[in-house]
Amino acid sequence: MNIRQWLSEKSMEELTAFSFKLQNQALVVRLDVSDAKDAFKLFETINNRGLRLSPTDIIKNFVLGNAARFGASQLQHARKEWATLISYLDGTDADGFFRYFLISSTQRRITKNQVVREFKTLFMNEVIEAKALPDRHLYVDEEQTDEEEPNEEAEIDDVEIPEQDGEQIPFAKFMERLVVSSKVFGQLVLVKTGNKQIDRHLRNLRMIKSAQTYGFLMHLRVGGIADKAFVQILKLTESFVLRRHICRERSNETETLFARLCEVEPTNPLVATKKAYRDACPTDEKFKHEFTNANFTSNIIERARYCLEQIEIRHHGKHAELAVLGAEDVHVEHIIPQKIKTAKSKREHGDWTTYLGEKIDVLHPRLVSRIGNLTLFAGELNITASNNPFAAKKAVYKQSSILVTQDLASMPAFRFKQVETRSSQLAELAVEYWPLP
Repeated sequence: MNIRQWLSEKSMEELTAFSFKLQNQALVVRLDVSDAKDAFKLFETINNRGLRLSPTDIIKNFVLGNAARFGASQLQHARKEWATLISYLDGTDADGFFRYFLISSTQRRITKNQVVREFKTLFMNEVIEAKALPDRHLYVDEEQTDEEEPNEEAEIDDVEIPEQDGEQIPFAKFMERLVVSSKVFGQLVLVKTGNKQIDRHLRNLRMIKSAQTYGFLMHLRVGGIADKAFVQILKLTESFVLRRHICRERSNETETLFARLCEVEPTNPLVATKKAYRDACPTDEKFKHEFTNANFTSNIIERARYCLEQIEIRHHGKHAELAVLGAEDVHVEHIIPQKIKTAKSKREHGDWTTYLGEKIDVLHPRLVSRIGNLTLFAGELNITASNNPFAAKKAVYKQSSILVTQDLASMPAFRFKQVETRSSQLAELAVEYWPLP
């Protein structure tokens, strides 16, 4: 399907040039091997010498290659499990899954560059059958106790598997945990758990940009947390992560905190999670100050949308079923437009330069992305050029069914002073709506 799409996007000249290169310049190298395990080993060797593959590709080769060493039946089982895993990750970042799987498994922050090495280390230390692998010593700090080194050419089928020791598990169990985790990760990222309440909070976390939470949330779901308790955790997590993001706390520290939280008992995590959040949560004073002055630029506009949606929902009272329509229907509107000086902006948005008066070169860049200058609005605004473009906007805002937008219609003017005042007012609400744990 991808190849057909790629071909359909090319012109006849490009296809002709590609065909010429394919027939006259491309080299196809065929490598024949006698055994499956040799093929996987060769794949890794080639990768190490130049061809850069994704962490997912390397991990796949590592898992299947070692499954081939364990025996034909293990390899067949591993292939089926891997196919299931990939199907669960469809539409997500597979490399990201392995990173968060490792975070949840090791209770440590793992960077992208560490994923392959850490996965191999986890595999070698957890899988019982891996004790017989010839290269296991590269990943574990154990002295060789056998009189002879393992024979790389020996079939693992012929090696006696030791009894389970500590947290070690059979290869089949390891693959089962990996597949279950991939299913949970897909549900979290794609917001498809099947529980409307949980999915609503997962959508909120996605809007806030809370990817650092995935390892912890995966740990809880795989560990069997009840839906009711999971909803409580998600609510706390929304407030906690929003506060840290708004206060510009370091994302590496946030991810480290969630990695450590993977140590909590997944069926009873509330007390420990609350304490961890409370210890690392910015104060009300700092949150209010930073919320007032935060710039919601285009890369985090969904975070502003989340805040405005939650404020709007609370304007309507206690209606859990209420939700603002999606971004395709309702967008985040800049009351004072982002561009005000060009001829096009004056045609579309009115003469804001005259309306705003002095100091626009200093104040407009500083205040245009503040929460006080943002609202939710459906449709398009047709504003004629005039000395009071806000008056024309007010008439349209008044017709909106969104209460935070309707409120703007009662304001006699809207200049930079009003942006600062409204930002402060919304910050007061933010402290109330996203409280300390």
